[in-house]
Amino acid sequence: MTEKRILTTEEQAEFAPVFEKIGFSHEDSVERFVDTRLNKIYDVFLLPGNLVLKKAERDKEKFERYFLGHDFSVPPIVSSFEIGGDCWVTMPFIDGTDARDCSPEEASLVGRELARIQSHYLGAGTNPEGCRNYFERKVLRFWEKSRRYFPEYDHVFEAIEDRFFSAPRTLIHDDFLPINALLDGKTAWLIDWTYADILPYFLDLARFAFVGYEESQRYIPTDSAMAFLEAYYETMSQNPQFAITKQQFSLDTTISAFCQYSMFVSFKDEEKVRETEDFRVMREILEWLKKSERGH
Repeated sequence: MTEKRILTTEEQAEFAPVFEKIGFSHEDSVERFVDTRLNKIYDVFLLPGNLVLKKAERDKEKFERYFLGHDFSVPPIVSSFEIGGDCWVTMPFIDGTDARDCSPEEASLVGRELARIQSHYLGAGTNPEGCRNYFERKVLRFWEKSRRYFPEYDHVFEAIEDRFFSAPRTLIHDDFLPINALLDGKTAWLIDWTYADILPYFLDLARFAFVGYEESQRYIPTDSAMAFLEAYYETMSQNPQFAITKQQFSLDTTISAFCQYSMFVSFKDEEKVRETEDFRVMREILEWLKKSERGH
């Protein structure tokens, strides 16, 4: 899980110019965030006064574009500065845990908050060019490789591509793993919107509900995944622009899972890919979509 630890001597020296820029020194109690489950060390620090210091790529730009002036549960940016060519931001510390292993009730909080944001931006992307560019840069390259393994489902790939461009578009987080939802007992705070863009609404769903940190091991339990999707759909359906049946929503959610697993499969060793769990799951997804297509 995500934890905090005191900086090493080497880290204090490395980041001293950053801390000094905002009035702190190596003598102050600064902690660094690490993820013990994923074995990751982040350029994110807890400063005295319950402020988080984070190396930002496009966080400030995305916050000002999509969240400034709204009451969404997204931590506000307090300040920003550049040093050594890098942008850094500070924001309030959310004292909570991420949504991995969350309960169904907690997952529902996440689903409602994501839908509240996406309902606000529903229909914001009237120009399909950005969607096309995203598809070609970040989707098609995975499909082209994984498609070779499933030639009997070629028409299903084509139907999925059609839906990618016909589905409603809204603001997408585009890295919506459970680690990017913080739960403080009352609120689900959605963080790290660096890659946010206007894209097909369903893209965030599977990344939260069905993806895990290793094969066959999900970040959240199945009942929590279902609670997340139910709360999301119920909230989105309150917007008249979201004229999507429960059946279509189920299809779109499966397409979201397909997008994820086609990426996983494309990363596998070509000689052993057919032996992996990701390959098996992707075949199941394609078969389900094929049967659903017949049902229409």
